[in-house]
Amino acid sequence: MTKPLLIYANVPFCNSKCHFCDWVVQVPVRDLRLNEQSPGRVAYLEAIRTQIRVQAPALREHYHPEIVYWGGGTASILGPQEIESLYGTLSAEFDLSTVKEATIEGSPESLDPGKLRLLRELGFNRISIGVQSFDDTRLRRLGRAHAAAQAVAAVENARDAGFTNINIDLIVGFPGQTGDEVAESVRRALALPINHFSIYPYRASPGTVLRKQVHRGAKLDLNQQLQAYAITKELLEDAGFPEYAMSYFGAPRCQSDEAYYQLRMDWIGFGSGANSLIGRRYLSYQKGKLAHYNANPLAFDVNAPADAPQLTLHFLSQALTTVEGMDARLYQERTGVPLRTACEQPEVMAYLERMNSHGRVIVDRTGIRIHPDDLARVFIALNWIDTPDTTAGEVIHLEPTRA
Repeated sequence: MTKPLLIYANVPFCNSKCHFCDWVVQVPVRDLRLNEQSPGRVAYLEAIRTQIRVQAPALREHYHPEIVYWGGGTASILGPQEIESLYGTLSAEFDLSTVKEATIEGSPESLDPGKLRLLRELGFNRISIGVQSFDDTRLRRLGRAHAAAQAVAAVENARDAGFTNINIDLIVGFPGQTGDEVAESVRRALALPINHFSIYPYRASPGTVLRKQVHRGAKLDLNQQLQAYAITKELLEDAGFPEYAMSYFGAPRCQSDEAYYQLRMDWIGFGSGANSLIGRRYLSYQKGKLAHYNANPLAFDVNAPADAPQLTLHFLSQALTTVEGMDARLYQERTGVPLRTACEQPEVMAYLERMNSHGRVIVDRTGIRIHPDDLARVFIALNWIDTPDTTAGEVIHLEPTRA
């Protein structure tokens, strides 16, 4: 019997280098903004198709696809022919009839009605749109390539194309952002046909433009960020969108994030900047090295045991954002090591103690979790602490997944 698999395809291109985004810090603008005719982008699509074709046969022996996720970067930046080519390779190599959830990430300016219809016809049944704000002044400050009106149109066009599972991303708690601005963006979102919301508290990530502005004196206040999240949570829950994990509101739940965050299944990452967890091994390609990937898409930059201390920290930091937390059985199944043993590592113990100083960390025989009432306080507080370099001596690049 085969096991379920999450298939992730990474599209490392964007129309702009957003001022808040830590993912693009290491990606040169010359690579990030390649167009369809650019040799590097043409080579990338061929390289990712090569990776899929070569690695799929071994995967098919042990797995069946249950979740598909196209992220980035901006997955929707691909043109119709590029989308059909990449999806065609996946469908030729994997039986996608077993897929329950297929998500594509998009940015409003790259989602026209024709492309949305194509995505729905191919089999995508969930779309996640990076709106970030419905305030045009804020969007300009963030370096976004779209306006609020384009975000509204993208959501409405997605519905018209047949998407009934629509998520949008919003970021709250920017320096100088008022509670009124936060509430207005949420109210505008609630007026649209959206069933799932990803609400991310702003984090001043190293290397970003906004981080530099904070260093130059832009006011960032912890209590303001907690208030911004509380305003958002109250508005969404009053409108019938319950919070089921830190930052996630609505239904149905995002299966891809739950699978990834809670280690519910193995996953394969195709493309530059992607990572995989297959057979208790963590495999990844470094982001920002497009030419390196294009030259050899079959050579992982990292191949490490899944129980490495650096990875335990990463897995816990994601699982503990969910109400259920890290399940001991799933952790041992994915890594081969008991969760209690992994948590005895000095780095992990220090991380959990730091979490416990901001909220209640609950440890029992079933696993580890944070009291639901403390989730926001713990993770917003931790946003204010630079993550220590836990990868000294071994290069392991860990990437977040957006809903």
